[in-house]
Amino acid sequence: MDLRDQWNRLLPHAQPLGEDLLARYAEQHRHYHDQRHLTELLATIDELAGTADDVDAVRLAAWFHDAVYDPQAEPGENEEVSAQLAELELSAYGVEAARVAEIGRLIRLTAKHDCEPGDANGAVLCDADLRVLSMAADRYDEYATGIRAEYAHIEDRDFARGRMTFLQSLAETSLYATSHGREHWEQAARDNLRRELKQWGPKAARPIAGLIPMIYLGAALGVVIAASVLLGRGLGAAARWPAGPEDVNGYPVWAPIAGTAAAAGLACAWFRRAQPRLVTIPAIVFAAVGVIAVGVCWWQWPSAQPGAALSERWPYLMLASIALLLAGGLLGLARRLRLAPPYASAPPWALSLGVTVVCTSLLAWIVVSAGEPFVQARLETANTVSTTTTVPPGVLPVQLDGGVAWSREVPATGAIAGTVGGVAELRSDGVVMSDATTGQIRWRYTRADVDDAASSGSEGLLVSSDGRTIAAHLPYDDGRAPRGIDLPTYAVLDAETGKVLTEVHTDGTALAVDANQLLVAEGKDVVAHGVSNPTHWRTRLKCTVTQGVLLNDQAVVVDACGGNGAVVRGLDLTSGKQRWEVNLGIRFELSAELDPSTWIGELVAVPETREVSGLVWTGAAGGTLYQWSVDVAEGRILWTSPVPGTPRPRLGGSSCDAQLAATHSSIVLVTCRTSTEDGEDQTYDVSALSPADGTPQWHHLLPVPPKLQQPSFPRDGFGLLPDGRVVTLMPQPNGSCSPVLVGTTGVQPRPLVPGPTAASVADTKKVTCDKPAVTVASGRPVFSDGMRLFALN
Repeated sequence: MDLRDQWNRLLPHAQPLGEDLLARYAEQHRHYHDQRHLTELLATIDELAGTADDVDAVRLAAWFHDAVYDPQAEPGENEEVSAQLAELELSAYGVEAARVAEIGRLIRLTAKHDCEPGDANGAVLCDADLRVLSMAADRYDEYATGIRAEYAHIEDRDFARGRMTFLQSLAETSLYATSHGREHWEQAARDNLRRELKQWGPKAARPIAGLIPMIYLGAALGVVIAASVLLGRGLGAAARWPAGPEDVNGYPVWAPIAGTAAAAGLACAWFRRAQPRLVTIPAIVFAAVGVIAVGVCWWQWPSAQPGAALSERWPYLMLASIALLLAGGLLGLARRLRLAPPYASAPPWALSLGVTVVCTSLLAWIVVSAGEPFVQARLETANTVSTTTTVPPGVLPVQLDGGVAWSREVPATGAIAGTVGGVAELRSDGVVMSDATTGQIRWRYTRADVDDAASSGSEGLLVSSDGRTIAAHLPYDDGRAPRGIDLPTYAVLDAETGKVLTEVHTDGTALAVDANQLLVAEGKDVVAHGVSNPTHWRTRLKCTVTQGVLLNDQAVVVDACGGNGAVVRGLDLTSGKQRWEVNLGIRFELSAELDPSTWIGELVAVPETREVSGLVWTGAAGGTLYQWSVDVAEGRILWTSPVPGTPRPRLGGSSCDAQLAATHSSIVLVTCRTSTEDGEDQTYDVSALSPADGTPQWHHLLPVPPKLQQPSFPRDGFGLLPDGRVVTLMPQPNGSCSPVLVGTTGVQPRPLVPGPTAASVADTKKVTCDKPAVTVASGRPVFSDGMRLFALN
């Protein structure tokens, strides 16, 4: 039965309308959407007639569904206009309104072929319209050729991309809505679609554009491996610090092995192009697990607790969760790009594999490396407690009448140092600044992951020459050091406000600090870390760097080697380049047998001058101490002065670490002489020289009882007052412990004078000379005996 007969049988009284529709399907620009397509469509409807609720309505919708066909129209426009034409013409020929509305609805469905479940009429029409997809290969090829001819106005590449997008959208869901179609036509249709997609792929793709999805795939696999490495680091860490050996599980090797295996499996699934779900499902799983894991980490993130520090476990687990979420997103994006026409052409297998391996390795390294600063920042933030103040320190006149201005019990402290902000105390977990006038704590900086900072002694607390900047050495226990994380070992702080100026990780020893730079010795290297500016330089010297100070625009350092080699050098503070040098080995007979660190003493910059003074022990006569002074502007030695009878530092039971301190008018030296017998008093030399020419100003011998004979006592147990006198804490013949002043007038004990209150009397009696440490803050002597901190009026 030809098409006219079918129309006349359907609407006998509407022959003119049928002729008009046949004329439309015979238009010259139609190469597929023609009368042949209409014939096949009606034949398929007859085959599925038993499935429809109103088969005649479906037939009429088929006659009108492509009545208006313009290849250059917008998507859905042809179907809309065709539906409006059907509604107008059929109503005019007396078709009942309900059927007309149903026919319009069915025509509009053919724009996207998205039938709702239970829509029997729609399922029949949509399946009939797509019936050509499952026909024999030669008929399908004629269909594809006809479509291309209808879109001849579009260039090949643009058409290929659009056609591939359309075919892929069809292939993403079930093609047929009826059970008959799914059972008999689905597989044949998919085979035809796959064959046409393969045909258009090379024409749609850009040159080597197929590598783009491979790059995203490699990135996704690399992030998967990185997530497994980060997961292993998190699971291997203790939940909190401090942790016992039983709390540290060790690195779980299975984690990166599992991650690598998963990445390898995904790569194999990817290259099996016929199985896209083998990539889609893992992408969804990774993203879902990542989201859940991020939520769990957020919920379980430990809160701050006194005496416990956050370990690297939770930061690493959070990173692993984020990485897994990212891997899911990258994997899904890679698959979507692979299906996109511009990237659908598969590059050579070997090239694809090479690009994937390179991107996988690179992304795994980048994610793990980038994760370490994240973990470091989280640990520093969680484990650091820093309070600041804007209230200036108190200032009151100092009488030095022996009266106790204030006292306070303190935890076991390390070093104390005077600053413009008050008295800095180096405690086991950080630094506390007390007001020198009242003894009240002004600010503190503590780290929960540090518990042995006080053991550094006075070397762990550096103060700038103007007293406005301090650097605290805060080493963390090697047993609790996170893998790959460099926590700061020095904190540089503003002495007055407590503001953290910078935090530095270094394995070296800090030599000096000011508001601009922290000077560090790392073996033979001198390193300047910027404090208030980004200046950073490293200079390698000939020998091991032992001492250093900052003066004006120079860093003055001493590097010493065995074999009579010790050189004082002036380095530019901006670039680290050497300006001048002075060879001490030419001036002095240095020992070739001992470690240079034992015979190079400390340096001191003389305030308001361009002079740096230092100490050196020679090998002559069993060891002689020399003071020397250098003009840093001219790079020459100004003078030298011997101090007879002083043993080398840390050489024998009677040796000690000499202290060198300076005011603008005096250079004061505190050192010890060789002791004759154990249990006897040891003689200390306390002397002052003129900075200009080394002329002696005064010199006194101070007997020191055995219980104070510690190598560090000359350095820690004496303080320099602004007027050039030296103050220390000594036991007296009556058994009391009192301050002692040493200066031009000799050695003068100043017994402690209790205040008018009973509490003041009790505080005075509690003072001991067991572990004395002395400093001067705001011109006021401040003492510590390891248990109490007290200051004089």
